[in-house]
Amino acid sequence: MRLRRIPQRVSNCLSPLSASFHCPQGQHFRVFCWLLVTLIILQGSATLKALSSLMPCSLRYWTVLRMVRAGYWDAAALIEQLADTVLYCLPPPADGLLHLTGDTTLNEKTGEQQPLARKTRTNQYAPYLFGQSLVLLIAQWGRLRVPVAAGVLDPQIKGHQNLLFRQMLAQFEPPNWASKVVVEADAGYAAKATLKLIAEKGYGYVFGLARTWKLADGTHVSKITRHTPKNCYQRFASYKPDGRRKDFWVFRRPARVEHLGDVTLLLSKSRRNYGPQRIKLLVTNLSEATTGTLLSYYHRRWGVEVAFKELKSGLHLGQMQVTKQAQRVKHALLLPVLAYLLLLRLYGAELESEASCPIWQLKQRFVEEVYQEQHERSEQKWRKKLDQLWAAA
Repeated sequence: MRLRRIPQRVSNCLSPLSASFHCPQGQHFRVFCWLLVTLIILQGSATLKALSSLMPCSLRYWTVLRMVRAGYWDAAALIEQLADTVLYCLPPPADGLLHLTGDTTLNEKTGEQQPLARKTRTNQYAPYLFGQSLVLLIAQWGRLRVPVAAGVLDPQIKGHQNLLFRQMLAQFEPPNWASKVVVEADAGYAAKATLKLIAEKGYGYVFGLARTWKLADGTHVSKITRHTPKNCYQRFASYKPDGRRKDFWVFRRPARVEHLGDVTLLLSKSRRNYGPQRIKLLVTNLSEATTGTLLSYYHRRWGVEVAFKELKSGLHLGQMQVTKQAQRVKHALLLPVLAYLLLLRLYGAELESEASCPIWQLKQRFVEEVYQEQHERSEQKWRKKLDQLWAAA
């Protein structure tokens, strides 16, 4: 069912972003609002033709296509601008602790006209995949997740994943209520420059660490994992954001790591009798935190995986068919993140930080309100016409 008017609440929330669109006809901001609305409403494959079929008849498919292809507007900058507004409208935590979590997802693609696609695999045992990669940085507290920055990997740039991650961390400004910030990420993001930047900004971190790192005395970290006896491990309880408990066997020790200085190393495994190959190595600069607290912090990494699932299943990440130019691909991949932020901006003030709030619930509520508003406007319009006819008679 086609919509005839952009919902008033949507236009009010997105009006600060209109300054980023300066096309002569003044249509691109209007199309931008329609794209976010239809991405939330659409059920099925989110191709541009399917999205334009929900828009008013005055907006043709080629108009929407030209807006996505326009290279003057920056989707990543719009995400940061809208995320700042969302962070202040959500209820803050009582302890003032903010978690920043980053990770990468892959959208599988086919065909040769994919300028930002690359061949990769998740580990040495997984099959090779061809697709586009998206780096996402989210802010978490309680059970709330807010994307604050996003970027698309360029396979032609060496180490682009860590470059994007550092750029996101450098540009992020925590809200006023955040008295402490902790960054969590996997070993793929534990670059020397990244950890140095986090320390300079005064943030804490809990990162996975590759076994190729060395201590200050030249000892490889892999030797510690291989030669530590199992009677050195103790059992600790950690808690996920939803309150569920997970126990791990952990060996904790202070260490001086090359390029990092004095840190704390955690050797963690889910079963006491697991061998060295199944040990997870963590590094942190939060030396005063308890072991259970550090494990709970690292569990926050799962929040970004949930965000990826919501973006792909609920907001059609990677389904828009745009090829040939890198700027078009970036717009197509970042528009679902903007739709995610729009939902949080509309209903964020009513959320509770400790209550579960899947994006599908907000999406269903948005769809009901949009069509209800359209029905009421149509009824009001026909009632006005009927009154005019009665007056003329």
